[in-house]
Order: sequence, then C-alpha cells, then structure tokens
Amino acid sequence: MTYSDFRTGTRSIRCGAAIIALLSLAATTVRAADTVERPYDPPIGSRWIIASETRTEDNRPEGPRSSQISIRAELTVEAKTPDGFRITYVNRGATFEGNDPMLPMMRSAMKALQDVPLRATTDRSGKPVRVDNLDEAKAAMRNMVGSLTEPFKDKPQVAAVVTQMVRGLIEVGPDQAAEAYIDDVPLLARAQNTGMKLHDIRRSSRALDNPLGAAGTLKSSDVFEMTEADSTTGKRVFVNTTSYDMASMKDFMQSMTKKLMAAAGSNVKATEIDSLVKQMVLTLDDRAVFEVEDGMTRKVTGKTITTVRAMGHNLQKSEEKTITVTRAP
Repeated sequence: MTYSDFRTGTRSIRCGAAIIALLSLAATTVRAADTVERPYDPPIGSRWIIASETRTEDNRPEGPRSSQISIRAELTVEAKTPDGFRITYVNRGATFEGNDPMLPMMRSAMKALQDVPLRATTDRSGKPVRVDNLDEAKAAMRNMVGSLTEPFKDKPQVAAVVTQMVRGLIEVGPDQAAEAYIDDVPLLARAQNTGMKLHDIRRSSRALDNPLGAAGTLKSSDVFEMTEADSTTGKRVFVNTTSYDMASMKDFMQSMTKKLMAAAGSNVKATEIDSLVKQMVLTLDDRAVFEVEDGMTRKVTGKTITTVRAMGHNLQKSEEKTITVTRAP
C-alpha cells in the first residue's frame, strides 16, 4: 500500500465514522421524537405532596401591593377505574403574607376547605371531573361560615364579602367543584396523557377576566408545545404561552368606544373618544413550563405580567408561581 493509498483509506475510514455518527445522532433524535409518551399511571395507594408558592407584585396608582401565598396539599391515589382514577385530595393549609387588602378574605375562604378530605373521580390524565362526596364537603363549609367571618365582626362589609365567597363555593355543582375545590390538580393534568410528540403544538382560547373591571369579553390565545422529550428517562417538557386574542381585543376596544361615546353624550367629540381609546394599552404575557417525569407532572413554573394603561391609570401586575409534586414518604 502506498502512502497515497493509506491517506485515501484513512479519509474513507474517517468519512465512514462520521456518517455512522450522524446516522446514530439522527436515530437518537428520531427515537426521542417518536418514542411513545409514558401514560399517567401512579401506583394505587401512593401519596403525593403538592406544594405551590405564588408571589405577586401589583403596582397601582394608590400604591404597590404584594403578596406571597404558599399552599400544601396531599393527594392519594385510591383506585383505578375504566376511565381514570379515584383520588382523595386534602388541603393541609396555606400561609399568606404581604399587604394586599384581599389577603385576609382569601385566608378565611381557604380555611373553609382546609383538612376536609375531598374524594374525586378523574379522567385518564388525572384531571378531576367530579367531587364524589360533595354534600359532605359543603356541610363542612357551612359549619365554618360563622368562624370564618368572626375576625371581621367589626367590618360587616368585609364579613359579607367572605360569606359571599364561601357561599359561591357551596353553590357549585359536582363538575364545577372538581375545578374549584381541588386547587392545582387540573393544571397539573394538562401535561399528562397529552398524546403529543416533540415540537407538537396545540392552540386554544378561553374567556378571561377583564383587568379593567368593565363589562366586555376578552379571550386568550394559548399555545401549548412539547419542547423536550427524552426517550431514555421519559422526561417531557411542555411550554404554554398565553396572550390576549387580537380579534377579541379589537371587539373589546370597539365596545369601549361606543360605551364612552354614549356616556359622554354631545359634550365630547367622537374623535376625542377615539383618540382616548387608541391610547389604551392592555397586554398579557403569560408563560408556564411543565416538567413531566414518568407520565406525571412534577413541576410547573410560570410567570404572568398584565399591563394596563387607560384613562389616566397605569397598572402592572406580575405574578410568579411554582408548583412541585413529590412522593410522600
């Protein structure tokens, strides 16, 4: 073999090795993308601790407000059914810190369900679809209404709001209770049993509260994407982003224009109202990351920023939330 042949052979070997490496990488990528999603299937009898922490900064003309809310709950998987699972969920308590004037009322309302076992049925993804012992839960809340309003006996208006909040929980039906009573479990279920593959995207919309507190409907534009998939560990990462739907925003602005013109009468020109509405700023920037292990969502981290500038008011609210799911010892 000549030196030239040797060099040619070496290049061939290197080229072959490079091709093999690329094929191996491609195969790994395909496996990661096409591997079957592990189902949500927690062991029967297993207990899980769901801990959440929400930090909020709310800048208002009357001054800044802040709050930090921590909630700890237990979820027990009692049995498997043909369509999902039976679970028991217990809110073990919450702490509230900050200067937000709503915190005392929220604290009292939260106590209405503290340590009350909620037995619920879920679908295959773990999302609660109904509360099975709803009458028992409602009776516990009714018995607590008096003690919840006792701290506000000197403030009848606040006591009335607390009573209204608790009665709102009492009056829900079994399906609504599954969403209202069981805190973060419906959110966790969103990234379970999705049937999605790497980089799949799902789009949806939903009705949102109006940050201006005015009449009118606003809708969201939600984008849910699987951004990571590990075929070896089964770990999945999903990212959900939310913003205001543009068509809904346009309709809302037109509705605001008509209402302002009607309220102003003939004293204000239409062009002035139109200019006022065009100067309004209303934005929503919401991003949440879901980390799934062995078919179960184990962590959610999210941040939401809402900005409102309208008619002399300048508001911005920032909320950061973290949810972690760990197996109880």
